[in-house]
Amino acid sequence: MWNRIAPRLRRAIFTALEDAGQRGADEASIEDLVFPVLRDRESAASFIVDFAGADAQKILAQLSSNGAARLSGQRRERATHFSSSAMHVFDVAKGEADRFEDQHIGSEHILFALLRIGNSDASQALANAGLTVDKVLAGKKQWIRLRMPRRRSVITRLAAKARLPGRVHRVLTMPMLAWQVFVNKSLAHPAYWKNPYPLYRKFQRTDPVRRDPLAPVWVLTRYVDIVAYLRDPRFKKDPFSIDVLPDRLRSQMELPDEPARPGMMPGGPQSMLFLDPPRHTRIRALFNKAFTPRTLQVLRPRIEHVAQSMLDKVESRPGSMDLIRDLAYPLPTVVIAELLGFPPEDYERLKKWSDDFAATLSFRPTEKQHHAAAQSREEMRQYFDRITDRLRKNPEDNLISGLLAAEYEHSKLSQQELFANSVLLMAAGHETTTNLIGNGMLALLQNPGQLKLLRENPSLIDSAIDELLRYDSPVQWTSRVAGENVTIGGTNIERGEMVIASLGAANRDPDQFSNPDQLDITRKDNRHIAFGGGIHFCLGAALAKMEGEIAIMALIDRFPKIELATRKFAWRSGAVFRGLHHLPLHVSR
Repeated sequence: MWNRIAPRLRRAIFTALEDAGQRGADEASIEDLVFPVLRDRESAASFIVDFAGADAQKILAQLSSNGAARLSGQRRERATHFSSSAMHVFDVAKGEADRFEDQHIGSEHILFALLRIGNSDASQALANAGLTVDKVLAGKKQWIRLRMPRRRSVITRLAAKARLPGRVHRVLTMPMLAWQVFVNKSLAHPAYWKNPYPLYRKFQRTDPVRRDPLAPVWVLTRYVDIVAYLRDPRFKKDPFSIDVLPDRLRSQMELPDEPARPGMMPGGPQSMLFLDPPRHTRIRALFNKAFTPRTLQVLRPRIEHVAQSMLDKVESRPGSMDLIRDLAYPLPTVVIAELLGFPPEDYERLKKWSDDFAATLSFRPTEKQHHAAAQSREEMRQYFDRITDRLRKNPEDNLISGLLAAEYEHSKLSQQELFANSVLLMAAGHETTTNLIGNGMLALLQNPGQLKLLRENPSLIDSAIDELLRYDSPVQWTSRVAGENVTIGGTNIERGEMVIASLGAANRDPDQFSNPDQLDITRKDNRHIAFGGGIHFCLGAALAKMEGEIAIMALIDRFPKIELATRKFAWRSGAVFRGLHHLPLHVSR
């Protein structure tokens, strides 16, 4: 059951356990659960109560008068389990979610369950407030129709009580959204996709640790804060590792020792991207073997051959190319797919699946994007199972075959761990390098003096790649959750809050880099953080740099005359990755 419980209801569960513990109780009651559910003004249950014309405060006041908040013994950190009657509510809520074919169990299902059961103080309080099953059903439909609004603005509350159609609600909220985007400068600002750096500089000067006005996240933009954050073990990658269920409650919720988390893209809940030690340590140790300096040097001739083959095709056409289509996208896709052990004829399918995963990393992904990613994930899982079945019987010289046999401290990867981390490598492995090549060549072409310097001094390629990574980082954002109360940049961040850090902003911080908006391929002491930092430093950083080096040098060697064929650039809209859809070039010898 626990794996289906929505994050907001999970937080309510932990609050209920803590409140019961403060009352001195070993077990939490139904009423202990209702308090945090209705106090959360962004929950579906709170919205539905408003929609039904009820008063959540009066409901809670009635429960308090019935003794739900009375001390009954010595205070403790938290209760160890829920009462049998409370567990019955969870069971009925699960049945309600199944009836509606909802994948999650949320606070709205708790309301249904309480009204269905009807034999508790909480049920009576809801009924006295005028709630019925039909009203909750109507409220749930309105909640979905209004696109599940989390920010409880005056307009949203009026829309709930007046039962305004979803279309009317969206029209009324447009001015408020515009204010938050254009005046308060949310990361949803349209200028962000084309050129985020002026916005980053504004944040660095005025508000380096800030709340985004639309999303419930803290935003870091200053280099010194971000480096500290990346290295601080109090910031967690796995948001569900912060609160650990008591053993008795784990048994009540029928939770295995290592529960699956809700899906996250790319790579899923068991990829190292979303794990903390010790699980992260074990999985990364097994994958590290594929990215040793010796292994990468063995790959170099093959990468050079693939790059030259792609440029042969470009040269056979008269005078033009799309850098992304003809080189920056196919080269890393072929390399990472070959490294993993996927057949060449499947590369286009793999890229399509990867693109669907990456689309969900935008600032506000649509339901259509989520659906496409889920479908692609299932298709890739079935495909991956066929590949691993074949390689178990007939191992080959590739990463998946090696991982099927590899052990770390007498432990092997499960099929789910192998799948999740292979998907992660496939998606992140080509997205980062594609953007490095595309963004890097655009920067060089917009700074012809630097391109000329590199062409005349090929030995500068190592420092050039680092400078291109700093100047326009392929990965712009990384995220963590505060595992405890933390102070960063003089700002207090509470346990459980999401914190995102802009690697792109840090790499243009004038307090760390002199003339940060100037491209300088001879820059010394270039301590950029384009590949992150700490234990989650990008596993494939050395491979990405080598591919970027090979691709850019092959391109400028092959075509002495190369220039931009457009002044309008189509940037991808994802929040995490920064890259171009296309980059048309004029090329000739």
